[in-house]
Amino acid sequence: MAIKRGSQVKILRPESYWYKKNGKVASIDDSGVKYGVTVRFDSVNYNGVNSSNYNISELVEVKKKS
Repeated sequence: MAIKRGSQVKILRPESYWYKKNGKVASIDDSGVKYGVTVRFDSVNYNGVNSSNYNISELVEVKKKS
């Protein structure tokens, strides 16, 4: 399965606040930007932010629970 808008993903970047947490892909910018995938989360970080940008290689898609 390919990661696309609306996909549930797990974060693999160790220095990320949401490391090993799941989020939902809000948008993908495939114009060559290094961190072109915007992911939104249910929780907020210490700055009150609930989204962050990642490289596609820092994400793994997780199956939706049915």
